[in-house]
Amino acid sequence: MNGFVRHLPRTGLAVCAAAILLAGCESGPSGGEAGNAVIAAPGSTEKGAAEEAYTLTFFTNNSDRAVGQGKMEQDLIDAYMRDHPNVTIEVETLSPDPQYQDKIKVYNASNKLPDIISSWGNMSFLKPLVESGALAEIDRSELDGHQFEAAALDSYSIDGKLYGFPRNSDFWVLYYNKRIFAENGLAPPATESELMDVVAVLKTKGIVPIAMDGREAWTSGIWFDTMLQRVTGTWDTAAQAMAGTGSFGGPETIEAAKAMRRWIEAGAFGDGFLNQDYGAARSLFGQGKAAMFMMGEWEMGMSADGSFPADVRDHIGAIPIPSVGGGRGTAKDLTAWFGGGYSVSAQSPRKAEAIAFLKWMFQPDNWAKRVWQNGITFPAQRYDGFMTGSESALQRELNEIYTGASSYSGTVSQDKFTSETQKTYYDALQKLEGGSISPEAFASAISSAAGKSVAESR
Repeated sequence: MNGFVRHLPRTGLAVCAAAILLAGCESGPSGGEAGNAVIAAPGSTEKGAAEEAYTLTFFTNNSDRAVGQGKMEQDLIDAYMRDHPNVTIEVETLSPDPQYQDKIKVYNASNKLPDIISSWGNMSFLKPLVESGALAEIDRSELDGHQFEAAALDSYSIDGKLYGFPRNSDFWVLYYNKRIFAENGLAPPATESELMDVVAVLKTKGIVPIAMDGREAWTSGIWFDTMLQRVTGTWDTAAQAMAGTGSFGGPETIEAAKAMRRWIEAGAFGDGFLNQDYGAARSLFGQGKAAMFMMGEWEMGMSADGSFPADVRDHIGAIPIPSVGGGRGTAKDLTAWFGGGYSVSAQSPRKAEAIAFLKWMFQPDNWAKRVWQNGITFPAQRYDGFMTGSESALQRELNEIYTGASSYSGTVSQDKFTSETQKTYYDALQKLEGGSISPEAFASAISSAAGKSVAESR
């Protein structure tokens, strides 16, 4: 998801949303690259030249260094090295996320974890590294001026200790091609019934209704959490199941699974979507062959992606996931969580220097300001002061979804499973989508996996 993972208590997002609404679009500095100068790193170039030369290794899941978050990472790294000529930051990239996470396990097993790594604040990723002593503790008190959402820092904390710098505030939406909708006399759907009508029309025109990454099960996990909320009207069912105070074994899970099957059987995702990865789904939408794309807010940069034709990128909008027939949840209930970030190796010979770089990278005028004003993503820091009034139409629509939500999910279910039980959960999701197990069998399988996860976590 650019990754999955993240804690997002409703209170954290609500405070942020309220601040944005009060601030309005006129409260910040002017936008664009001209207004995005990077804050100079501490220390002058002259001083840096006289200091001891050293190298930091930086392993990231953002492989594309030409656009989006990968470019922003690289721009900031380059700026830091310009201001510190004694510092070399060597970047290694690997994607997709499952391959990246497997490489992290290999590095950790051989005690060769890079100085700085992309990380996630979820149980399956963070906890094993913390328990093995692999990650350095960060002094939270030293981040008081960085304007992080408190809940974002909580997402990277275990037993009151902080082990990372959170990067994004993420949420789940449907992107849609306004031109395709207009040409076919369609309105953005707010309910399942309206969505089914849209799907039927698009299918007759030979247009894939919704592009979706079905190969990597994390996308299906977020979709399931959303559908379960749409059925129940609450995020508590999933939260309680993963806390051991409730269960996925009830009729609500079965109804959510049936709703997922309805969408699939109606042809909402076209043929063969389970063999379609992230890049293929994005391209299908970006080339105008799909009318919608189910993905996170971090893809708002599609509206400026030069690899897409202008008649697509100039007409991209965003809507919440529709409600489900007979359900109690609404499109105002938002699946939202805090995204990935960065951690530092506890064994790094340059641990202090690695932490110092990340503290500089997350000074508000560096990461938060630049990703917002360049339309890349929603940061895990306050960004209301950086709104300019010149945000793109897509950016404004996403901000309206974010700030206008009536409830927020917090950490998605998949991020609360242990690494082993998460595999069982993913397998059940993909079997459900492929039609090889029934909704009832799916509910039983993930209920058992959640119970084992709770037991393993105690």
